Amino acid sequence: MKTLDKELQLEERKLSFLEYFLIKGKTGRNFILVFLVSFLAIGLAIFNVYSALFGELQARVHRSVFLTVIMILIFLLFPCGKRMLTGKGRLFLLLDLFCIFSSLGITIYVLWEIDAFELRWGSPTTLDIMLGSIGIFLVLEATRRVVGWVMVTIALVFMMHTLFANHFWGLLKGPPTTWVNYVDWIFMQETGIWGVPIQVMASIIILFLLFGSLLIRTGAGKFFIDAAYAITGRMVGGPAKCAVISSAMFGTISGSGVANVVGTGTFTIPLMKKVGYPPEFAGAVEAVASTGGMIMPPVMGAAAFIIAQFLGMSYFGVCIAAAIPAVLYFWAVLMMVHFRAKLMGLKAMSKEELPSFREVFRKGWHLLFSICVLLFFLVEGATPMKAAVWAFLLLFFLSFVRKETRLTPISFLSSLEEGTRSALSVTMACACAGIIIGSVYVSGIGMRFSNILVSAAGGALWLTLIYVMIASLILGMGLPPTAVYLTLSTVVVPALIDLKVIPIAAHLFCFYFGCIGNITPPVALAAFAAAGIAGSNPSRTGFVASQIGIASFIVPYMFIYGPSLLMIGKPIEILWAATTGTVGVIFLAGGVQGWLIRKATYFERTVLIAAAILLIKPGLITDTIGFALALLVITIQKLLPYREVMDKKFIDAGSYIISFFKKSTLEESSRDEK
Repeated sequence: MKTLDKELQLEERKLSFLEYFLIKGKTGRNFILVFLVSFLAIGLAIFNVYSALFGELQARVHRSVFLTVIMILIFLLFPCGKRMLTGKGRLFLLLDLFCIFSSLGITIYVLWEIDAFELRWGSPTTLDIMLGSIGIFLVLEATRRVVGWVMVTIALVFMMHTLFANHFWGLLKGPPTTWVNYVDWIFMQETGIWGVPIQVMASIIILFLLFGSLLIRTGAGKFFIDAAYAITGRMVGGPAKCAVISSAMFGTISGSGVANVVGTGTFTIPLMKKVGYPPEFAGAVEAVASTGGMIMPPVMGAAAFIIAQFLGMSYFGVCIAAAIPAVLYFWAVLMMVHFRAKLMGLKAMSKEELPSFREVFRKGWHLLFSICVLLFFLVEGATPMKAAVWAFLLLFFLSFVRKETRLTPISFLSSLEEGTRSALSVTMACACAGIIIGSVYVSGIGMRFSNILVSAAGGALWLTLIYVMIASLILGMGLPPTAVYLTLSTVVVPALIDLKVIPIAAHLFCFYFGCIGNITPPVALAAFAAAGIAGSNPSRTGFVASQIGIASFIVPYMFIYGPSLLMIGKPIEILWAATTGTVGVIFLAGGVQGWLIRKATYFERTVLIAAAILLIKPGLITDTIGFALALLVITIQKLLPYREVMDKKFIDAGSYIISFFKKSTLEESSRDEK
C-alpha cells in the first residue's frame, strides 16, 4: 500500500505536511490532501492542549472527536489503493470516501443528542445498531491500515467467539450473544471501543506525544545525542556506548523503538562502524538500545499510563516500579559493548573528534527544565495530563532562550502536526484493543482462558511464564508492543494473578516481552531498521541483537520471583537486589562476549553466565553461590593466562558427556526392544 508519506517522500525531506504545503503550494499534485492532513492534525493537537488546560468535554464527546479525527487522518494518509478516477482506482477512492464521511456522519449522529443516545444504552434503536455496526467496521479497517492484519484477526476471533460461543467446545463453550447486544456493549457503552485504552490515549498519551515532538523540534534530540558523545567518546567503544545512552535519553521522549533507531542510529551506527565494530554488531547495538527506550520511564511506549489505569495506581508508581529493570537493561547493553570493544582491541576516540560537553550543555541546558517540571509534577502527585501540558507550555517558552532552539510559528505548528501523526497507530491499537476487551467482558472468556492456561501449565508458575513469553514474542512479530500488552493483559494477566503473582509484576512481564519482539527474529522490526542504516544482513543483525539483549529475557522472570526489583519490600532488600542484579549483569555480559579481565575460555564463559543468573535472581543462597562462581573465574583469569588448549579440553569434555548419554539411551532402547 502506497501511503501519502511515501508518495511525498516526507521522511527523506524531513518536512511536515504543513512545510511541504507552504513550499509547494498549489503546484503540488496532492496539495488538497496535504492541506487537509495538516489542518486536521494541528486542529486535533490544539483541541487536546485546550482540553487539558480548561477541562475536557463530556467523556464520550471528547473521545469521539479524538478518534474520529484520527480515523479520518488514517483514511487520508493510508489509502486503500492508488487513487484514480478510472478502473479499480475509482472503487478504492469511493471506499476511502465512504470511510471518511461515515466516520464523520456517525460521530455527528451520536453527539447531536448525546444525552438521549446514552439513555438508549441497553435498548438501542435499529439506526443505532446499523450505525454502530459500520462504526465497528471502520475501527477494524483503520486498524488494518496502520497496525496490520494481525491485531484485526485477533479482534475478529474474539468477536466470533462472543457471537457463536455455543459452537465452541470445552472451556471455550458458552452462551452466544446476539449482534444487537454485541453492538450495544462494544459501540454504544463504555465497555468496548470507548473503554480504558482509548480514554487514556485521548486524554494523556497524546499530550506526551505532543511534548516529545516539541522536544525534537527544539533540538532536544540532538542535544541528548551530542551530550552522550561528549560523555562516552573518550571511553573504549565510545560510539557504541553513546548509542546506548543517547537511545535511553531519546527513548524517554519518543517511546518508540523504530523511531529511536531512525532518530539516533543515523548518527551512531556510522561512527560505530568507523571505529571498527562489524556492521551487524553496530546495527544490533542500536536496535537493542532503542528498544530499551520503550521500557524506560517516563513514557514507556505509552503503556505506563494504561497499566496505571488498569491497576488503579498512580502513573508515577508505575514508573518507580519499572526503574530498576530498565536500568539493568541498559547496564547490560553497556557492558556488552564494553567487553566486545575490549575483545576487539578497539581504541577510544580522540578529543578532536568529539563535541565539548561544556559547549553542548551551554547550548541546550535550558531544554532540560521542561523535563524537570514534568517529573516534579508527577512526584508531587499531579495527574499525568497536568504534568504533560505544563511541561509542553514551559518548553514552548524556553525555546526562545537561545537562537539555536527558537521555534518559529511554522516549526511550532509542524511539531503539533507530527505529534498527532505519531499517535495514529497507538490510537487504533487502543481502539481495537477495546473491541477485544469488550468481547472478553461480554463472553466471559477471560476467566476461562486463564483456567486453560493454568491447566496447560499444570499449575506451575514457571511453565505458565514460558507460555506467556512465547505468546508475547509471537504477537510481537506483527503488533506494536503496546498492542501486544493490551491484548495479553486481558486474557493472560488474570492467570498470572491467580498464581499469586503481584499485579504490577504480571503487567510489566507482558509488556517487557511485547517490547523484546522488536529484536527477536524472525521478525525484528527495530533490528531490521538498524540493519538498513548499517548496511548489514537483517536476519544476522536480529540474531546478534538477541544475543546483546539476552538480559531482557532474564530480568522479567527475576522480578516475578523477586518483587524487590520492582521496589516492593524493605529498603535493604531493594538495595541488595539492585546491587546483585547490577553485578550479575556484568558477569552475564562477560560470559556472552567472552571477556572479563582477559579473553575468557569456554569453561570460564559458562561459569560466568551461571554466576550471572544466580546473582540476578534475588535470594541469599543463590547470591552466595553466584559470587563464589564469579570469584572462581576472576581468580583463574588473574592467575592463569588464556590457553586455547583449555577451550579444546572443555569442548572435548562436553562432547564426551553428550556421546555418553546418547550411547546410554541407545543401549536402553535396545534392551526395551528385546
